[in-house]
Amino acid sequence: MAPVISELQAATVSVADLERSCSFYRDVFAYTRLAEAEVAGREAELLWRMPPGLIGRTAVLGPEGAAAGLLRLVEFDAPGEPYWGDYSRAQDYGHYALNIRVDDIHAAVARLREAGGRTKSEPSHWTASAGLAAWDSLSYDPDGNILDVFQLEPAEGSPLADYDGRPSALQTVAVHVSDARASAGFYAALGYVELYDKLVEGMESFFRLPPGTGLRNINMYVPRSPAAGRVELAQYVGFPGVQQRDRAVPPRLGILSVSLATDDLAATAALVTGLGGTPVCPAVELDLPPYGPVLARSFFGPDGEVLEFHQPR
Repeated sequence: MAPVISELQAATVSVADLERSCSFYRDVFAYTRLAEAEVAGREAELLWRMPPGLIGRTAVLGPEGAAAGLLRLVEFDAPGEPYWGDYSRAQDYGHYALNIRVDDIHAAVARLREAGGRTKSEPSHWTASAGLAAWDSLSYDPDGNILDVFQLEPAEGSPLADYDGRPSALQTVAVHVSDARASAGFYAALGYVELYDKLVEGMESFFRLPPGTGLRNINMYVPRSPAAGRVELAQYVGFPGVQQRDRAVPPRLGILSVSLATDDLAATAALVTGLGGTPVCPAVELDLPPYGPVLARSFFGPDGEVLEFHQPR
């Protein structure tokens, strides 16, 4: 029997100053602290690719009551530089951006600037598919992590039409990939379905790309949770890059991994390796915030992005 795998339940993001980052996400998106913990020891080192002896202090954030699309911030007890650098190589592969839906994009971007963030691209309007358009902006949080803050215009009946007006949990985590169709096949085998598949052209200035570069964008979701924890696969067509897997390790700053729940870790491991995923570590038992005792294992996805699967104990 195939394992049941969840939407993206959390994204682990390494930051330089945990309290500063918590204050930023509280002030901009009204996120609350849902859990706190220390991450240390051999099991955590294996799962998170931490150097021996490194200790992390974590806070899990999200809208009150959220269970998916959570933000797991971690500050390590050693300094680190952003593994994406200054994003001058935007075409490289791996976890790239955190996407958050808001009711009023201009008000949200103003709050972001006031709270210590900065803007990469001003809000622009684009159509993702028939019946789905958005005002979209790219910004940086205080650590330089890219935030895709957007105001959506879904048609009636869209999986994304149900919205209460609050800043959302992480609706999507963007992954830069070498082959969007191949990556879509990988995530489809995990239980994700396509919301849309679009080649975006004529937005080089928004994405700050060389003239003539197209963006192949495939947005995927788990049917039981369309509004949070989606995967956005982004391929810069004709502008190849390289994997960041050897740089995206603690204590460097940035999106280190995403966390997914499973009801059968052994079956999930067999599925992922059968799809070409590479194990990061053997299965380990540990307390994983905010889930408590779990059996967990991490894998590299098609482009070196780290997927952390956990099974409650």
